[in-house]
Amino acid sequence: MNPKALSFDKFLKEEEIIAFERKDFDDEDGTVVYRSYIKSPLWDMPLFVILDNSIYSVIRLVVGPEKVNAQNLQAINAFINRENATYKNYKLYVDEDNSLYLDCIYMCADDAFEPALMYALMTSIVDYIPESIGDLKSAFESVIQ
Repeated sequence: MNPKALSFDKFLKEEEIIAFERKDFDDEDGTVVYRSYIKSPLWDMPLFVILDNSIYSVIRLVVGPEKVNAQNLQAINAFINRENATYKNYKLYVDEDNSLYLDCIYMCADDAFEPALMYALMTSIVDYIPESIGDLKSAFESVIQ
């Protein structure tokens, strides 16, 4: 049983939010993943809410799925460094699958979990994406001269 997931389910139902698909994992951490998308002018960006029995709850956005390559890596890293220095609540990184990710971590014990706060963090990410589209597009389209 995952108390945070139960609380999040209740919140989604009460707020009539139907944008998420839920998947339960049969693991020792009681992991539950909620999946949705953020539509952007670049492409649809998969969004995941990962809740388990640890103190960490994760909102993970796949900003650039398999979009990082040798030609744009330098521009992507410059974008990441600038954004990570500016935004305390988000961390951008490139993983081994050549994708650009944005993580937002919400730390709390099960009994202190506030689904409305989790949703507010997601909303801030949804608001952030349009602000960053120009810089993201430039970085992804960058070519080493």
